[in-house]
Amino acid sequence: MPIDCVGLQSHFNAQSPVPGNYQTTLQNFANLGVDVQITELDIEGSGSAQAANYERVVKACLAVTRCAGITVWGIRDTDSWRAYGTPLLFDGSGNKKPAYTSTLNALNGGTIPQPGPIDPSAWYVLVNRNSGKALDVYGKATTDGGRIAQWSRNDGTNQQWQFADSGGGYYRVKSRHSGKVLDVPNSSTADGAAVQQWTDHGGTNQQFRAVESGGYVKLINRNSNKAVEVQGSSTADGANVVQYTDSGGANQQWQLVRVG
Repeated sequence: MPIDCVGLQSHFNAQSPVPGNYQTTLQNFANLGVDVQITELDIEGSGSAQAANYERVVKACLAVTRCAGITVWGIRDTDSWRAYGTPLLFDGSGNKKPAYTSTLNALNGGTIPQPGPIDPSAWYVLVNRNSGKALDVYGKATTDGGRIAQWSRNDGTNQQWQFADSGGGYYRVKSRHSGKVLDVPNSSTADGAAVQQWTDHGGTNQQFRAVESGGYVKLINRNSNKAVEVQGSSTADGANVVQYTDSGGANQQWQLVRVG
């Protein structure tokens, strides 16, 4: 039976506080190719300390692309299965607590970061919106024709890319590992044509436009006018990266994470 989402019960108190690696845990599940949700959240306490813990949990979810939801386990403290610990966002009379305000502020401040202008001197990891995995030179190949795939993010040099300005709003996307650039073989214009790496010759089949899409970017090939995508919306390590007609799907959207 396929699994496409993992829910985490999250019941915290002074004896079992919010773990320091909570965000990492969420990300580790997302890296497996599944969505994650915080499905039962309550945090015992009161005042600013409780508010800070709620804020930490919410920000952890917002920082993980595939964290798809947060469910607080009850409404008023008096309704909670842990009423003695006053663990919710509203007191027994239905009044908003500091934890409510900190949660709302975290959500309002947690919009997807816009990609902004691309820095041609910077190195980026490109994280697929659908899978949460990174654009990767498969097997750390250094040869012309090396396959481009997705893989769980590790920020290795074979997952780091630089955008070399080609003019007219187009870039050649260069691997830090191999020094080669993304390329559509034989200047194909077909749906499903592979994306590979090749020695930089500046051809239009090696040039891509970065089109903003809700805080992510679509990479549109100058020669074919098709988008770089993870084939079949796969979430598996090693899945092929190809070009396809621009559909705006999550498997065609990439988050640019600056790493150097």
